[in-house]
Amino acid sequence: MKRKKLYVLAVVAVAVLALYQNIRALPAKPQRQNTAMVYSQTTPIEQAKAEYGKAIKVARVIDGDTIELANGERLRYIGIDTPEEVDPRKLVQCFAREAAEENKALVEGKLIIFYQDVSDRDKYGRWLGFVYLEYGTFVNLELVQRGFAFSYPYPPDISKADEFRQAETEARQAKRGLWAECATHRDPTGREQTN
Repeated sequence: MKRKKLYVLAVVAVAVLALYQNIRALPAKPQRQNTAMVYSQTTPIEQAKAEYGKAIKVARVIDGDTIELANGERLRYIGIDTPEEVDPRKLVQCFAREAAEENKALVEGKLIIFYQDVSDRDKYGRWLGFVYLEYGTFVNLELVQRGFAFSYPYPPDISKADEFRQAETEARQAKRGLWAECATHRDPTGREQTN
């Protein structure tokens, strides 16, 4: 009986040691300004109001620059604009489906952390945010750099406008994404769009 107890203790000790070594081998997570908190799908919306800087899961991608979060709220990316796919007032624009698919590949089902600029919501009630994947990719900028989005400064939320404008210029010159596939024009408000 003593042998059996010693054997069980030895197996448990080896398992604990292996677990400890695996945990120590994990890379340290970068320090963030705020501690991330994951919202579950069952969290009531009133309890899960936007708390900028905390992690939340993306439930689904609506289009190239808008997502639905696990708490049922919608979030519009600040500072960029992608070709329209779901606007009932417009035909599907060139590169809209590609932009939505790229956004889906980047964020759908993943944890994101978002931050506001000046405004917290737009006129449609959607949260506004600079969106980052948990491991650091700046999604808004990534979409512009890859040629899936236009730089779109919309005051007062313009703190990263120069960064987005530079990324758009580089994507345009390199003929990435929509810059290789689509003709563009400016609408009456000065907003650049695909045909």
